[in-house]
Amino acid sequence: NFHTVLEAFVPGHIQHDQQTRVYMSETPPTTPAPAGALKAPLRGALVLGGDSEQAILTRLEKVHQAAGQGQAPPPAPPEEQDLRAPLRLVIDYGDAAELAQKCDKAHKALQGNNPAAWKMLRTQGIFLGKGPAPKVAFLYTGQGSQYVNMLKELQAADPLVSDTFREADDIMKPLIPRPLSSYIFINSNDPSDLKQADHALRQTEITQPAVLTVDLALTRLLAAYGMSPDMVMGHSLGEYGALVAAGALPFADALKAVSARGTEMAKVSVADNGLMAACFGPLEEIEKIINTVEGYVVIANINSNSQAVIGGATDGVKKAVEALEKAGFTARLLPVSHAFHTEIVAPASEPLGRVLSQMNIRPPALPIVANVTGEPYPMGPGVEPQMVDMLARQVAAPVQFVKGLKTLYDAGVRVFVEVGPKKALQGFVEDVLGKEYDVLALCTNHPKQGD
Repeated sequence: NFHTVLEAFVPGHIQHDQQTRVYMSETPPTTPAPAGALKAPLRGALVLGGDSEQAILTRLEKVHQAAGQGQAPPPAPPEEQDLRAPLRLVIDYGDAAELAQKCDKAHKALQGNNPAAWKMLRTQGIFLGKGPAPKVAFLYTGQGSQYVNMLKELQAADPLVSDTFREADDIMKPLIPRPLSSYIFINSNDPSDLKQADHALRQTEITQPAVLTVDLALTRLLAAYGMSPDMVMGHSLGEYGALVAAGALPFADALKAVSARGTEMAKVSVADNGLMAACFGPLEEIEKIINTVEGYVVIANINSNSQAVIGGATDGVKKAVEALEKAGFTARLLPVSHAFHTEIVAPASEPLGRVLSQMNIRPPALPIVANVTGEPYPMGPGVEPQMVDMLARQVAAPVQFVKGLKTLYDAGVRVFVEVGPKKALQGFVEDVLGKEYDVLALCTNHPKQGD
């Protein structure tokens, strides 16, 4: 079957002697590849399923013995029956020697019957699952985590990733002076070149489409390995990555939307653009202290139980930083053009809403937890106006990330995967839900670990 999607003619949008590539997708990018088309795993993943710990131990001992003799199973997708077994042991490994060491640790943990031990073993790539498989949430990174040459290795090595950047370059061509990828990748290790590139990448109208492209490239790559979420949530800008992942917004429209979002936020012209500051300490204490400060200052990003970002009028934020430091907490001003997620940037909401209303927003195929409410977006026919309204309000409303994480947990999510550059959101999950022994937080990309 062949399908063609036609859009209304927009005067001036298409000019003669120019070629335009059209990208179409019928399914959300989180849809996993068919079993026969999955990418081969880069490392080994031993998956043993059984009805009891003894059944797992019996199978583990055989693998342990073989690994001790230098024999390890070749990397391959796990068997469906093991994935759906009542009890599941998973070990990540690179070679037989590593597998033998981890088998020994898993064997001791199974015999010790100590749930707390498994929490420590997770950091070493050894996991135990019981009962029905838990839900998985993809968390999409926002502005501030970007860095020069993010995904450069993957972009060079994997066509799926390079095609995503090429697609973004084509879509963004009319909107920015040069290819989007040229702001992300540079072929230089010179400190001055890196500093200049970092400055260019920090410009809001560049940062937002750049981070969104990285978010989607990783989503597509995860799907190619058979990994997909049950629910999604983003952090600020990352909410657009979540919308694309859930099939609620085409990638092309999302890029145009975040470009408009960045432009409208940067265009806000008021007497005081305000300030923002990252604060480290108990959330309740931060809130108590800023409530004693004269002037307009609010918690703009409710990130975790021990970290938040405040924003507001310049004088109010400066006084709040002084008060927090006097109380023994750490607070530092952030290099931003405006106090985002506060009333100061509210003038951007209306024009952004007009842009969003022209986009091909659809009811999500997956539940998306919204920043504005910390609860799921509405689903089903006719919800598009509500979605546009929530997205338009998001730029000037606090990011309810803590509430959103609790919403995901209450919905049955136990595996949280940060999709995007660095691992800020992984840290938020561990801070908010880390006391729950059954919660696993993972990241997908970090410059210190390589792609």
